[in-house]
Amino acid sequence: MATGVRPSPGRKRRQTDLAKLQNSPILGRFAIVNHFSRTVAALAPTSNFPRLKAFLPQNLWAWISNYLKNAFTPRYPFPDYTKSGKTGVYSLSPAAGADTIRIAIAGDWGTGTQEAETIAELMIAAKPDLTIHLGDVYYVGDAPEIQENCFGMPTNGFQGVKWPHGSQGSFLLNGNHEMYANGKPYFTILLPTLGMRGNANGQIASFFCLETAQWRIVAIDTAYNWGGIPILSQISVMNAIPFIGGDCHLEKALLTWLRTVVKPKANPNATLLLSHHQYFTAFKDQANTKPAKQLMEFFQGQDVVWIWGHEHRLGIYDKFSKDGGITVYGRCLGHGGMPVDVGTPDSRKAPLKFYDPRTHALDDKTEVGQNGFVAATIKGGVLTLDYRDVENKQLLVEQFTAGPGGSLTCTLRNPNGVLQPPPNERS
Repeated sequence: MATGVRPSPGRKRRQTDLAKLQNSPILGRFAIVNHFSRTVAALAPTSNFPRLKAFLPQNLWAWISNYLKNAFTPRYPFPDYTKSGKTGVYSLSPAAGADTIRIAIAGDWGTGTQEAETIAELMIAAKPDLTIHLGDVYYVGDAPEIQENCFGMPTNGFQGVKWPHGSQGSFLLNGNHEMYANGKPYFTILLPTLGMRGNANGQIASFFCLETAQWRIVAIDTAYNWGGIPILSQISVMNAIPFIGGDCHLEKALLTWLRTVVKPKANPNATLLLSHHQYFTAFKDQANTKPAKQLMEFFQGQDVVWIWGHEHRLGIYDKFSKDGGITVYGRCLGHGGMPVDVGTPDSRKAPLKFYDPRTHALDDKTEVGQNGFVAATIKGGVLTLDYRDVENKQLLVEQFTAGPGGSLTCTLRNPNGVLQPPPNERS
């Protein structure tokens, strides 16, 4: 538990890793499955929250049953701003009497676990003006899971965890898990509760722009076109085959909005880019370079800070470009609420400078890493990223200073040496 953070009150409730399996329209009908779920529930310890290990990939029944519920459902039509009377560009300014804008950011947070609850409490303790989630509500971002893991409503015997909102508002990006439920619950249930405070329409679309005098925060949707052919696209080898797996390409409406509304080429500013999926990686997943190529029209010749999630790791990259895409300072921030992956990264794939090698064992002996978030501040032309773990330990502080034409200079401080270079980069 984080230092100085009090656990949320709640009644002790029985929990089961396979509780949601009983609700599956396919597998839940079989008596043997229901019997197995009841047996697991009888043996499980009580808790206010699902255990972190419930979301490990080896718990196949929970993942498969939820995925199959929506696997062949058409995608919800992609919303944009054309019929809303809004631009999707919002002005950011410090709170009254302050000179700094505070933004708390987490990725892959929506599990409803104790870890997710603790991260939410730490984000609130940072007193943010704004909060941003990089996407993924588990297992599939359907309506009951949004109610439990974002709205904090008790479901399936659990207490529920509420996504924290800043004093000026909150935004949530689209993730591939939201698209497992065809996106409709994300677009129609979750987004109307978000956006800038006082905006009756909520967050209208899955892409948006937040602007200060010297900084521009642009959020893009890489998840809408992440998926490919159902079932086959979930197999890593098959997903790499064209026309089977998705490529995360950006929708035409989003590109038109960048071209005609945001106009970053005509009005270059220091840029923080946010997405769910990674542009490149030194971890085990594959690169998704299509969006970075599409963004060349807008950010060619500029330096960009790009924070993404999806991979359940914390990673700090050197400035890099890949396959003809834009040049960025890549940051992986996918460790908000899921079991954090372990394993040795390979900086030959991408120039990883630092990652968190720490692990701890769950009660089933599975080794996982440390959850966390980033507290971002903007003061004039300086963006500061303060990386924190689930115990509120400061891991890394870096500053990006805006220069002319969207250029950036970067300085960082590794205060306690927790974050380490990959083994093949250590002398």
